Amino acid sequence: MAYPTYGSSDKMTFVSSNPSRAMATPSEETLSPTPLWEEVQQLYPHLQFSPAYLPLIEALDGFYREYHPELLLVETDLQGLITYVNEPFARAAGYQAGELLGQNINLLRSDANEPGYFRDLWNTITQGRPWRGKIKNRTRDYELYQIDLLILPIPGPDNRPSRYLGLAYDITHRLEAEKALEQLRTDFEDGLRYARRIQRAIFPTRVNALQKFFPESFLLTHGRDIVSGDFCWVARSPMGNRTFLAVADCTGHGIPGGLLTMIGYNLLNQIVLYRGISVPHQILAELHKGLREYFLQDDAEEGRFVKDGMEIVLCSFDYGMTEVQFAGANRPLWLIRQGQLLEYKTDKQPIGGENLTEDVEFQIFTLELEPEDRIYLFTDGITDQFGGPQEKRFGTPRLRQTLLEIWAEPSMAKQRALFNNRWKREWMGDLPPTDDATLVGLRIVE
Repeated sequence: MAYPTYGSSDKMTFVSSNPSRAMATPSEETLSPTPLWEEVQQLYPHLQFSPAYLPLIEALDGFYREYHPELLLVETDLQGLITYVNEPFARAAGYQAGELLGQNINLLRSDANEPGYFRDLWNTITQGRPWRGKIKNRTRDYELYQIDLLILPIPGPDNRPSRYLGLAYDITHRLEAEKALEQLRTDFEDGLRYARRIQRAIFPTRVNALQKFFPESFLLTHGRDIVSGDFCWVARSPMGNRTFLAVADCTGHGIPGGLLTMIGYNLLNQIVLYRGISVPHQILAELHKGLREYFLQDDAEEGRFVKDGMEIVLCSFDYGMTEVQFAGANRPLWLIRQGQLLEYKTDKQPIGGENLTEDVEFQIFTLELEPEDRIYLFTDGITDQFGGPQEKRFGTPRLRQTLLEIWAEPSMAKQRALFNNRWKREWMGDLPPTDDATLVGLRIVE
C-alpha cells in the first residue's frame, strides 16, 4: 500500500537510517494478526525521529482515521509523558485529547494487570524492541477498558529509542462478547453433560444394566456428541415370562436425537409394562402410532415440520432363552450359529415420519435358539464409521468379517474388547465419530 511522505520540497518522506530493521516478535502473548498490524510491520523499518517525524505522525493519523477509524494512536517521550494523542484514544479513556497532552501515560494505568506486566513492557521497549499485548486501562471514571496495544520505539539519530508510538484497538466490547459466548458455551455443555447423566441413569448404557437381564452379553456404545441419539432398551414383561431387548437409532444426534431417545424409551415402557402388549410387531406398530401422535405428524398444520422418527430392532425372548421373536424397522438381526452368519432383514420402513400413515404393520420373525448361538444388534453408526488408511466406511462386509473372527470367544467381555480394538482403535483411530454407534452381543447358554 502507499504511505504519505514528506521532504524538503514540502513532500513528506520516510527517513530511514536502517531499512533492514524489522518488527521483532512481541515478547508478550502472541495475538492474532490484523491487516493494520501487517501494514505497520511494513512501515516500521522506515520510522526514525527527525524534523519530519511529527508531520509524518499527523499524516498517519489522518490516513488511519480514514481507513481505520477505530485506531487509537498515542505517542510518549522516554519518561512516558504524552506528546501526541488522537481523538479515538482520548475518547476511549474518557478525556479530550488536549487534556491528556503532557500527562504521564500511567494516568490510565490500572491495577487489573498481572504483577510485573509493565516491567516486562518497559524492559522490552527501552531496548528498542516493539511490544504487543493486551492492557487493561482505566477511564477518567475509573471504569476498566482493554486495548490490544502495539508499542513501537522510535529511534533517534543515534539509533536509540527517542520516543514511543502506540497503536491500539479498544477490544473491551469484543472481549465482553467473547466472555458471554464462552459462558453460553459452558452452560450449554453443562446442560449436555447433565442430559448425558440422565440418559445413562435411565438407559442400560453400562454392562451391568444389560447383564441383569442377559448375563452373557456385551454393550458397546460410542456417541458422536455428548448426548447420543441411540438407545438400548431392556425390560421384563409384567408376567415375568418374556424378556425384551431393543436397539434403536433416532433421527439425528446430539440434543435432537437425545430428546427423541427419551420419548421412544418412555413409549416402549408404556406399551409393554403398562399396557401389557408383548408381541414385537404389535409393539412397533404402537410405537409408530404413539410417536406420530406425540409429534402430531398426521396434522398438516402442526406436524408438517416434525419428520423425526427412528430405526429399531426389538426382540422378545422366552423365559428359558430357547426362542426369540423379533420385528424391526430398517434394522436387522444377525445370528451366528456354528460359525455361519445368518442375516434377518426387517421391514424397510421407519418408526414415525410424515410419509407413513398412522396404521403400519410390521412383520414378525420367530427363531428357535440353540446353545452357543450369538445374536448381534447394531445401529448404522457402526458400519458408517470412516477410518482405515483410505478413510472409507467400515461397511457391512467388514462388520460381518470381524464378528465371524471373534464370535467364538466365550467371554463376552473379551469379545467386546476385541471388537472395540478393531473398530475404534485400528479402524477409527483419530478420526471423529461419523454417527452415534451401538452394538449389542448376546451369547445363548443352556
